[in-house]
Amino acid sequence: MAKVALVALVLGILGILLGVGVLLVSILLPVMTDGRTSWDEAVLGIIPGAVVLFASFILALAGLIVMIVKRRSKAQTGISA
Repeated sequence: MAKVALVALVLGILGILLGVGVLLVSILLPVMTDGRTSWDEAVLGIIPGAVVLFASFILALAGLIVMIVKRRSKAQTGISA
């Protein structure tokens, strides 16, 4: 179970980086192209970027919580043994 938590944490962090990248590029696209790209077109990247960012954050948070719980239970088991 600890390896699954580690995989979830790593995938979550990579997803967060991807989501931030897509979101940032999509937000900056209309500004950097001097209006050649409209905000309506940029929304096609902003929404998926935000969804990926949110889902990845939840995945990373779940992996982190599982790792902390496993580490605490392992430490308590080691002390009482």
